[in-house]
Amino acid sequence: MEFELADDILRGVKRISAFINEDTRSTYNKLSTGKLPGGKEGNQWIASKSALREHYARICRKTEAL
Repeated sequence: MEFELADDILRGVKRISAFINEDTRSTYNKLSTGKLPGGKEGNQWIASKSALREHYARICRKTEAL
């Protein structure tokens, strides 16, 4: 199966928060403070599903190492 960039991109805080199962306010705060991988395209937040998965995988690996 070929990777499609369009399938990996989430546009808008609402979609990003639904993907990570968090409320939009918390998601916006994490994006704007750099605690979540993402960026702005114009005035819209965008994020990569694969980058978000890796972000949470790193957190889990750190937690397991404790």
